Amino acid sequence: MRKFLFLFLLVCFCYVSNAQMVYPYQDIKLEKPSDYKETEPMALSAANFLLTTPFAETDAGRDGALSFLTAWMTGTKDYQFYLKGFVEDISVDKSVLTLYVAAMAKYTLENKAEAVNPIRVEQHASKIVLAYCDDAKNNFKLKKKLRKLLEEHQPVKN
Repeated sequence: MRKFLFLFLLVCFCYVSNAQMVYPYQDIKLEKPSDYKETEPMALSAANFLLTTPFAETDAGRDGALSFLTAWMTGTKDYQFYLKGFVEDISVDKSVLTLYVAAMAKYTLENKAEAVNPIRVEQHASKIVLAYCDDAKNNFKLKKKLRKLLEEHQPVKN
């Protein structure tokens, strides 16, 4: 009975350990222009990872995903990410800025036809960040001032 219990606990532990593995984004090389095009799925994966995992102030997995995503966004020639104006307003909180950058990349990669309009990208990124912050399991407390900015910057409903 003890052997069975030990084996069962070992299997459960291995399953939980595998579920928490993070893609090694630091190993992705972005040296040539073609590297950026080839790594678009990984950039979307990094953005989704940042927007679906609970927030933690220090988390190596989130930091690695953010570093890769930032490098990808600054180096890609296929998409333009407008980081002035509204982005500067929310940059007072680095955590919100992290989520917003991930949301911009996610929306851009999932809606390539609409990605040419920076205002549309900003509006939908605001919507994505608010959805993340409103989900209690993400453990993210959004300051009232930033919430108001994001709410005012959402897409207009027809």
